[in-house]
Amino acid sequence: MTDVPVKQQDDTDEKPTIGDQAAELLRDVRSKRRRFSRVKNLLAKIEGKKPKVDDYETWLEVRQKLDGYELGVAEIDEAREVLVTRIGTLIDRMAIKKRMKFSTKLDTLLSTRGLEVEKISESPLVLYIEPLTFEVDFDGGSCKLLFGHEPIDELALDADAIVETHEATVARLNDESVDSEQFFELLHAAYRTVLVADGGEPGERVDLVDVLVPMAMLRADRDALRKKGPGAMEPFERHLLAYQLAQLRSDGLLERDGVRLDLGAATGGSTKDKKDVLYIPVGATGGQYYRALRFES
Repeated sequence: MTDVPVKQQDDTDEKPTIGDQAAELLRDVRSKRRRFSRVKNLLAKIEGKKPKVDDYETWLEVRQKLDGYELGVAEIDEAREVLVTRIGTLIDRMAIKKRMKFSTKLDTLLSTRGLEVEKISESPLVLYIEPLTFEVDFDGGSCKLLFGHEPIDELALDADAIVETHEATVARLNDESVDSEQFFELLHAAYRTVLVADGGEPGERVDLVDVLVPMAMLRADRDALRKKGPGAMEPFERHLLAYQLAQLRSDGLLERDGVRLDLGAATGGSTKDKKDVLYIPVGATGGQYYRALRFES
């Protein structure tokens, strides 16, 4: 048998071309150039500046981003890490001063209005100014406004803004809500609407959040509904439902004319998905998640 010569494989077939190597190196250079450019822009924000509490967010941004930009040059990265550490120590001190300045101003503003603030937790900082809760994010420079655990709005972290927003929100809640006797009747009607939709029997439980749409419909102007249809309805917000239910309980009107409102507490895993439950607060720290309701005669 005649041996068939084996074709030698050309090693050059498996190697990238010189053009491919150049392209890969160029990508690396461009990547490093972008990182150097970002670091340059960050350093320009604090170059020659003395730290001030009012510039806290700027120093925090520089520290956070600079910490993630490894440049691949040993001596520069070493200097970068030293700077990041020093800025971190500086930010810790600035944060304390920022909190003290914020708290002092907020206390002063509230006292002139006869209001008090109660600290619910320190980290994160959560404040209660009756009947509203404020979740403060110092690093983000923002503040969440809630009734209990139900979000209402988000605002900039500023003592003046918090006091003004508190005043405006309380006024809006008072304007949008109805007295407890009228609310009891509206809620009973909304409950019956959900029962009809579900094919349920009187006295059966329905999900509490399912009354939000019927409540909006019952509150809508009839003439506007005829002209615009469902688009005429203003949403009946979750926080407003929680507010009205808390007021109903405070007024001792869970029973009226022989009809009693029964709220079913959410337990265990039923609170995992917050859209299915509603938190009704009692004061600053008390409260409960509820899942269902029913009216019993």
